[in-house]
Amino acid sequence: MKHISHMTPMRALICSLVAGGISLSAPAEAQAVEFGVYEGEGCPAGYTPLTALDAFWTFVARCDELPYSGVFRIAGGSSIDGPWNNCQQHADDTRELEYTLCKPNYELFDIGGTTFAVVRGGEQCLEGFEHVDFATVSAYSEEICTHVGYWGIARIGGGGSIDGVGYGCGVRATDSRELGDAICVESE
Repeated sequence: MKHISHMTPMRALICSLVAGGISLSAPAEAQAVEFGVYEGEGCPAGYTPLTALDAFWTFVARCDELPYSGVFRIAGGSSIDGPWNNCQQHADDTRELEYTLCKPNYELFDIGGTTFAVVRGGEQCLEGFEHVDFATVSAYSEEICTHVGYWGIARIGGGGSIDGVGYGCGVRATDSRELGDAICVESE
């Protein structure tokens, strides 16, 4: 099978400018991200869809890292094609797609040899983790709350919550509010 090299007009422009001695630099937040391909229209706990910018910067020079013939959901109802269509993006794609491109949305940290995770964007824990119990959170509230987010509030075990530093690291045994993050500990 013959391989035909193809260069998009934007890549050609960038290559010619760089070769001609003009440097283009991307904004600080523009960078390739770690990603995974997941079945269905959503991401598992601890992951969030790639944004359009994430997808652009991740695949601008590495389109071949996606499965060849797929179409993949990204954030905001958008999609991105696989290499068969040069990783072209589509805004407001209403089709039901089989796969979603997701990036990690959690932070792991260690306290006394135990691995904890703050999971952003939901109250669920990562696979292999469970919500931290009230007693543990109370005992280590000063260390844990620094990972919650300055003005954040996160779900803990038993339906409780812990506040971030901005709220004074308060811990509640019960909290009926819907919260956006979770504090979890590695399951034994």
